[in-house]
Amino acid sequence: MALVDRQVAGLEYKVERELAAQCGTWQQLNIMKKKYGEVRENPPSCEGMTRSERLLWYRRNQPAIELDNYRVSSSSNYRQLQLARGQRCVVESEEEKLGRDRTKSEALLWYRNGGEEMMEEEKATANLCGTWKQFHLMTRGRAEERDEDQVPTRSERLCWYRSGGSDLVDARNNLARDSSNWMQYKLTRDKQAFSSNLEDRMNTNWSQFKSKHELSDHFAEQRSEGMEEREMIRTQIRNRISRESVAKTMYEIHRQPWELEELEEESSRKVQAGLSKEERIEELRLTTESMLTHRTEYMQSTRELVLQAMREDQEAVAASRQSRKKVTVVEQAGTVAA
Repeated sequence: MALVDRQVAGLEYKVERELAAQCGTWQQLNIMKKKYGEVRENPPSCEGMTRSERLLWYRRNQPAIELDNYRVSSSSNYRQLQLARGQRCVVESEEEKLGRDRTKSEALLWYRNGGEEMMEEEKATANLCGTWKQFHLMTRGRAEERDEDQVPTRSERLCWYRSGGSDLVDARNNLARDSSNWMQYKLTRDKQAFSSNLEDRMNTNWSQFKSKHELSDHFAEQRSEGMEEREMIRTQIRNRISRESVAKTMYEIHRQPWELEELEEESSRKVQAGLSKEERIEELRLTTESMLTHRTEYMQSTRELVLQAMREDQEAVAASRQSRKKVTVVEQAGTVAA
């Protein structure tokens, strides 16, 4: 038993329905069924055919008939129609046709078959130009080939800007405005350029390097450029720091105190500033201990206060005895003299 799917089984029925849609009578359908599998040529015209054959020919050549009707509506006379169909009284080659000017009928046919849009585009191009040279460059290009290192002229730059370069300039300005530094702008620009044609490069070429050596050379070049850039930045920072230190030294020399006390204070300040971290910590610890162990007169106990009072009384008594002895000695000396 043959294995036939449902689509193939219903193919004959679909073909019969399509043929029936193209026919008007049963006789036409029978003729089309007989000629369905035969390879036949499509005649350019329906001359010498029966009514049914003309009807079938008309349905097969519907696009060509619509094109011919459009040519008829675009032509003013039969000569123009023949020219539109490509039939001329005198057959000429393409070189001869391009070497001569268009006739009035050919120009009218060209204008009706799309030349009007070309004329409008040419007018819009002329409105964008300020001189005839700009218009010539936009429509015909340069007379001689352009060198690779040649700088674009002012007219070429203006033509490029008006032909779509303004959008690129605005996009670049927005990108620069959104970036905080040059490196961020460069990375964003390269990322956009890489992502724009990523699909094409993935479908056509897997890598822009042809070998591992080119890839390693590229990485080495990127590393060397990064190191050079970092070294340049470090050099700039060192120069700036050295300039600032020199200016600060000159300012201190200008403001150097000349009196002895000010010199001592300045030297002590420099010594304090020159202490290391450990020495400062040690000095702070000693100061803290001295402040904690310091005892004032209000922090003495009762016994210490009593002993201090007794000591003060003894010192007062001793001082009074010494003064009386001195007075006695002076009086005795006065009596002897008398």
